[in-house]
Amino acid sequence: MRRVGVVLLAAALMPLASCAPAGAAIGDSGSGEPDVQSTGVERNDVSIGMVGSHGASADGLVLDAYDHAGLDASYVRLCDSADPVEAGQRAVRDLVSRQVAVIVISGLDVSRDADGWNDALNSVRTAGIPVILLNPVHEPGDARLYAASFTVNDRATDAMPIDKATMLVVDDRAHERNLMVSTVTR
Repeated sequence: MRRVGVVLLAAALMPLASCAPAGAAIGDSGSGEPDVQSTGVERNDVSIGMVGSHGASADGLVLDAYDHAGLDASYVRLCDSADPVEAGQRAVRDLVSRQVAVIVISGLDVSRDADGWNDALNSVRTAGIPVILLNPVHEPGDARLYAASFTVNDRATDAMPIDKATMLVVDDRAHERNLMVSTVTR
């Protein structure tokens, strides 16, 4: 009878276990291959949650590039918000509840409420969703809170298309931590 109780307790606690890997960010296999290779996610099944920057003009180029590549992106606009920091943190938590495949945060500046951002990003990590920082102003001190940092440079000929770089993170494929990406569609 005691053995049955232990098994039931273990089964009940399984859903409470975090999806986060120890010592690494979700989606950050680094430049090496992960121990268990992902079969990947079909592009048309990927849902991107994007939290906008304080100036939405550059975000439009990113959204257009995702759309052109056939990736579905939901956008949370912050530029009209009275408190963009709090609105951004709330948007991150909302995207977790929507169960998106990846969260892209544009222009993140954690120097404005580092504790609030750490809490919001930890909720994403616990949910097992990778985070991409897009043109960050100040990154979180804990590198386990994001998988990659993308810098958009549409003039660089060696910049990776943003959709390809995003899929590397979603599929947990080998990628550099800091990537130069392009929104130019070909």
